[in-house]
Amino acid sequence: MDLNYKVINLFPSSIHSLTIDDFGNYRDQLIKETYQERDIDPTGRKISNYGGWQSDQINIQECKSETLKEIIIGSLSRFEPLLNGVSMIIEGWKNINAPGDFNVKHNHPRSNLSGVLWIRAPKNSGNIVFTSPQFFDRFNELDSYTEEFKYNSNCYMTYYFSPTEGRILIFPSSLEHEVEKNKSSEDRISYSFNIKLFNEE
Repeated sequence: MDLNYKVINLFPSSIHSLTIDDFGNYRDQLIKETYQERDIDPTGRKISNYGGWQSDQINIQECKSETLKEIIIGSLSRFEPLLNGVSMIIEGWKNINAPGDFNVKHNHPRSNLSGVLWIRAPKNSGNIVFTSPQFFDRFNELDSYTEEFKYNSNCYMTYYFSPTEGRILIFPSSLEHEVEKNKSSEDRISYSFNIKLFNEE
């Protein structure tokens, strides 16, 4: 019997990665500003963080840090040609994960895209781990689902990125993710944000 077989990969989850080559020029200032903000509001808020500290979520245009505003708005301008006139509302918050802190699995409802900028990322301070939207697909859980087949069809159950200072990841807000426990002896600092897309009238 002659068969013509092929795999069709539908609906991939695109994750965009940007690296700020001169991040060293901004790093110390952003770290200083983050700790100053925590000193003003040491309680912060509890969302997905187990331990750790999160600032309030505010519009990037209202952010007091001109350095952070420059980085985020400047980096996202890379996407303007792709958006074809669609406008963005960017709201973000700062995170400090001390040794032992982590973030449980979650997604970001009521937004289209989400992202993270790593500001301080010691070695072993916790990977960000994404979970496949098809994780609970019974077909994906079959023992006979070989590694070769998984590779050929891009059927990863989870995929992780190690935090890198000056790197920004942007991903669909619906994509579930978590942050592993900080196993280093230093704080891990990041800035997370949500992007809402809309058409201007």
